[in-house]
Amino acid sequence: MENNSIDVNVNLSIETLQSGNLTKTKISESGKFTQMGKSIYLRFNESLENGAKASILVKVGGNGEIHIKRVAKSTNLSSLLYFTHQKHNNGQLETEYGVLPLDTFTKDSKVEIVSKPLSGKINIDYDLIYDNNVIGNYKFRLIFGV
Repeated sequence: MENNSIDVNVNLSIETLQSGNLTKTKISESGKFTQMGKSIYLRFNESLENGAKASILVKVGGNGEIHIKRVAKSTNLSSLLYFTHQKHNNGQLETEYGVLPLDTFTKDSKVEIVSKPLSGKINIDYDLIYDNNVIGNYKFRLIFGV
């Protein structure tokens, strides 16, 4: 997969609304863009405290479904979430204590990719759900380009 990867710059901003508290996270990193068949993959790292990193993989399938996998070895946390426009999906959070089922409801999603020069946007507005309770509202905004 790495042989046909293209180096890109990734800018990600995430707004999180949990229990009335709004948190904003911004990530700017270099990453890799790969296309295999009708699916595209974006890989990049998130810098954490103490010089640790979390690896992030964003996959957009040919059917428009978006998968986001985040692995932070230093904190023993990994998550795998799925997003389909206007649908509920099952995902999970793996901790050192076991696996927690997390669901998402994708309120809105939009993917735009331009091939020359390579650039794109992936926007997802979603609710994160645990045990049938919404635990947060999220706005995921990813922009990438060469």
